Amino acid sequence: MTDTHRFSRQRLAWIILSASFFTCMLLTVTVPIGVSALLQNATQALDVVVQANQGTVGIEGQNGPRRAVLAGEPAQPVGPQTSIWTDTTASALMTVMTPEGQQTLVTMQVAGNSTLQLDQAAAPRFGVSNRSFRVLVDLQAGRVRLDVPRFGSRPLELALTTPQGGRIDVIESGRYTLEVSNDVTQVTVVSDGHATVSSQGQTLVLEPGQRMEISPDSAPVGPFDPARDLIRNGDFSEGLDNWALFSWQVELPDQPKGETTVQPNGGDPVLRLTRQGVGHADVRLTQSVNQDVSDYEFLRLSATLRVVDQSLGVCGVQGSECPLFIIVNYVDDSGISRVWQHGFFANGTIDDNLTPGACISCAVVQRPHDRVPLGQLYFYDVDLIQELAIQGALPPRYVESVTLVGSGHSFTTEVSDVALIVE
Repeated sequence: MTDTHRFSRQRLAWIILSASFFTCMLLTVTVPIGVSALLQNATQALDVVVQANQGTVGIEGQNGPRRAVLAGEPAQPVGPQTSIWTDTTASALMTVMTPEGQQTLVTMQVAGNSTLQLDQAAAPRFGVSNRSFRVLVDLQAGRVRLDVPRFGSRPLELALTTPQGGRIDVIESGRYTLEVSNDVTQVTVVSDGHATVSSQGQTLVLEPGQRMEISPDSAPVGPFDPARDLIRNGDFSEGLDNWALFSWQVELPDQPKGETTVQPNGGDPVLRLTRQGVGHADVRLTQSVNQDVSDYEFLRLSATLRVVDQSLGVCGVQGSECPLFIIVNYVDDSGISRVWQHGFFANGTIDDNLTPGACISCAVVQRPHDRVPLGQLYFYDVDLIQELAIQGALPPRYVESVTLVGSGHSFTTEVSDVALIVE
């Protein structure tokens, strides 16, 4: 064998050995990095459902036909790039949960005349990932209220975009409202929580009780005078503090009273009024407000509730036994004390002779009771000043108290929160 051949074979061996070494080193480094990247970045869809709270809600997926969801129907699952519409007679509830459906991350109450698109709702696929849950929503028109419970071990990135070019990032658990019109977006941190509002390269941080605005192609402006909740402990996070609980009233002496409790509900408390028996029974909780509201433009009453069980049809033979009434005692502009009330029921058919749709024995300002889907979460939202004007009543000058009443024969009602927002 010549020296040239020997040298060629040695050089080939070194080349093979060097290539093997570098390949081994490359695989040693890149495979763990690749596996780590896969474990960190792989995602799966969050569990998102939409139910019609009132009326008919439109849902349209990216590659599917437009669906109509009616109040009382089961909640419908939705995925990314899904649009949701409500008209003047409809409202919706969108709930974002972990992939197993064990933890609620966001509850979004969508008011009438609103349009939004769910752009993204993703969770890490593997538990070893330190990535956050991520939810991105494009609010194109209307009004929404966000309830973000206390985060678990994994953080949540929640962002909303608006037509004015703004972006709102929710930083902490709390309650937030956003309202989008043609001219402006208004963002309010109602209670707890913080949010960053960005537009045109500038950012503002909103703290609890602050509000700001975004105009088209403009930087965010604010904070402005806050929207303020006149009800303390309206979410029952402190039990029944600030609420006066009255004794159960039972019509028949041999029949049992009911129970009034505040119970955990997936980490968030809920007021529960329950009674099993024959004959009428009722209980009430009252909070004294004692607030002059004459200088406020908006007086918005809202509540989130669920009628779990109800034995009577509608609200009884006189319309006075709803499983839940919300009552506001106020003084109107003429100085006369008035009572406004609204009832909610889940079972029965309205019949003016048997089960009327409103209380016929109550001397109060009222509209017909609201039918709510049995067993489903329901939210109620009304501007009392506008509502009283529609009913031909003078606006309130002074709010004395807000009362919750559970009544009927056998019933179970849950109230997650009640608020009276002035702005």
